[in-house]
Order: sequence, then C-alpha cells, then structure tokens
Amino acid sequence: MNQHEYRQMYQVEDFHWWYVSLHELIVSVVSKARSGTEELRILDAGCGTGRLIQILEAFGIVSGCDISYDALDCCRQRGLTGVFKADLNNAVFPAVHYDVITSIDTLYHNAVEDEKVILARFHDALKPGGLVIINLVAHEFLRSTHDMAVHTRKRYTRREVVNLLEESGFVVQMATYRLGLLFPLIASYRLLRRLFNCESDAEQVTSDVHLPNKFINRLLLSLSRVENRFILKAPIPVGTSVFAVGKRPLSGPS
Repeated sequence: MNQHEYRQMYQVEDFHWWYVSLHELIVSVVSKARSGTEELRILDAGCGTGRLIQILEAFGIVSGCDISYDALDCCRQRGLTGVFKADLNNAVFPAVHYDVITSIDTLYHNAVEDEKVILARFHDALKPGGLVIINLVAHEFLRSTHDMAVHTRKRYTRREVVNLLEESGFVVQMATYRLGLLFPLIASYRLLRRLFNCESDAEQVTSDVHLPNKFINRLLLSLSRVENRFILKAPIPVGTSVFAVGKRPLSGPS
C-alpha cells in the first residue's frame, strides 16, 4: 500500500461506511463463535491501522501484526500495545493458539508470495473449531487505479476463495460476495476511473478511501447494513469483495 494510504485509512476508518459495515459483519460472525462469556484469543493478521483490533477487544485478547511500520505507528496512536511487525510470508505463529484469525484485505497484496501457504499457517495456529475470517477484492475486470494505490496483486472470484480455504484444510462456513446492492454503482465508478485517470505513477495514485459527505455516508452504511442481514442468512451472487469464513475441523489431520 502506498505510504500515504495508511494515514488516510487511519483518518476515516472509524466512520467510513465501507469499514463500519465490514467490521459489523465480522463482529456478527465472531459473536456466534463465542460460547457464553468466554474470552477469545484473536489475531488480526495484516491489521492495518488497528480499528478492527479495537472493536474485537470486546471479545477477548486481541493481537495484530502488519508488515508496515506506518500501519503499526497508527495502531500505537490508537493506544494498542499488542501489535507487532510480521511478514506473513514467513511469520511463525504459535500452534493451536487462537480462536479466531482475521485477515482483511491482506492476502491479495503484491507482497504475498503464496496465499495458500499463509492460510495453512493460519489453520495450524487455530484451535480445533477455530475460525479464519477473510475479505478479498473481487473480479479482475474491476481492477483500477485503486488497486495500484493499495498494491493489489490479484482480484478473486468466490469459487477461488472457497478452493483456497478448502485446500488449506478449512471447512467453509460462509463464502459470499459483498456490496452486491452497490455493485452497479461501484463497478461503473471503478471502470470510469480506470478509463479516464491519466496518472501513470503508481506511487502517486490514490485509492477510493475518502469519507463522503455525511448524508451519502449514512445512506451507504444503511444499505450495507441491510445487505449484512441477508449475507448472514445466505450468500449473495455478486459484489466487489469476497467475504469468507473457514473453520478448522474439530478432528482430523492438523
């Protein structure tokens, strides 16, 4: 991710409809994973500026890692202490340790050498019955200057994500596209931006992470919350992201 993008994310992540609705969806999944009032051990792998860590602390002990010092500085500005620098390509996590691992918009990054290897490490780090929650950008035809700014290596289909999880030893509990209600609007914007943006310097392009005016932000958040309720019941067939939950089996090969 371009360096300035971390500061932009830090400034809007608490309020931007995209982040808020995604975090609320993750909270819904984690809430179902917790039995009673037990404390969960959670890792946010590729934690960015740390807002999700703050939110998940309501469920237990949360740690986070990221390869970027800029991201970790933002985490520390939030008062987070359980964060550390790690390259997911070679990071070693304690075995059978976590109840939940989240990896949100990380595995598609240019720096990732083999997402299947990383997912297998997540599998080994989870307790039996533990969950991995991932979100990835969808559909190569949506590639735009946004992907240049955030260093996207690959955009995925739902089937590709399901295959990745299953080949890494997970049982897929949920796999759905996300932002289907807004798909025509977002897709049109991305395609037009790609068509008309003349900026050729990958280090200078900017992402779509900008806070809209309050009315638009509330409207988009309301629509996303409606969609979240549908997603928790059944997958939707179209969207700009793939959201998936995999479970480490209670028994069988580790």
